[in-house]
Amino acid sequence: MKKLEQFLTQIFVVGFGLVMACIVILFVSKEPFTAIKYFFLGPFSSRYFLGNMLSYTIPLIVTGLAGCVSFSASVWNLGLEGQMYFGMLCGTYCAYCLSSMPAVFAVPIALLVAFLAGGGVAAISAFLDHKMHVDVMVSSLLLANAIYYIVNFVLEGPFNDPASGAGVASPRINKSFMLPQFFPPSDLHLGLFIALALVAVVYIMMEYRILGYEIRITGKNPLFAGYGGINTSRVAAQAMFLSGGLAGLAGTIDILGTQGRMLAYMSGFGWDGISIALIARNNPITTVFVAFFFAFLQKGAENASLFSDISPDIAQIIQAAILFLVTGEALFDFLKKRKRLREETR
Repeated sequence: MKKLEQFLTQIFVVGFGLVMACIVILFVSKEPFTAIKYFFLGPFSSRYFLGNMLSYTIPLIVTGLAGCVSFSASVWNLGLEGQMYFGMLCGTYCAYCLSSMPAVFAVPIALLVAFLAGGGVAAISAFLDHKMHVDVMVSSLLLANAIYYIVNFVLEGPFNDPASGAGVASPRINKSFMLPQFFPPSDLHLGLFIALALVAVVYIMMEYRILGYEIRITGKNPLFAGYGGINTSRVAAQAMFLSGGLAGLAGTIDILGTQGRMLAYMSGFGWDGISIALIARNNPITTVFVAFFFAFLQKGAENASLFSDISPDIAQIIQAAILFLVTGEALFDFLKKRKRLREETR
């Protein structure tokens, strides 16, 4: 019954997002029906638009998984954006340094380095929480903001390509390291299958492995988990490391799939990943569909801006409205549980 209720809630959230899109377009566009047409149909109107939408879904799936892992342990990792950014830098630098190595070895090494870099940044927050009782939510958010300036310093200085013609950017990695594209003329690449493989791995881990069980029990009831012999501090740290590692992977997969070099700006995929994990209720499978929905909103808004008079920023407005709805519902559930616990303890 509870799963049915959660499913209906997710359907309501998606429906709310689509209705909100129509309402916003009606208010901001002088040709609303044209804008709505291209918003809903534009992403499916050609191989180019469809493939690019699926390509945009790839990092959203992986950052959504990153949020699912940490949130399942009730570890509120708000630093996914910074962890992704740092992982991108380390993965790109590694790929650049390994230019002479065969791609079959260099690409897995670059992805591993990105995973360890993102996980390492997340582990700092876990360490501060365990040793100094610094709240993970606060420390991860502050670290993400600090990392932005550190990475930009590196991109503007020692790892800068002044001849790139793309502003502040890193040197381009070896073309042979780029993930194969298979849906021309779009940018859709092999990273889609890597992302789906990660979904399967995280799902199996969370449902059928001891670590996943410990993460879920720690998230649901840390006191009970502690009485059951689970080291909740260790489990929380492991969940945080895995979450940051997945965020680092997301960024580097995008670099290897589409860009070929790192640019000095945060993509927003990390923040979207937080929203996706919340809407998906930490379910790795559902994350795929929610990530696709977010990509549809973004690419629909971009299509509507190309063929009508609205701004692509409309997607952020709609996503923000959805996030307010989801967090409001979560807050309502929290207050309801808190009231029930008070009544039980009287």
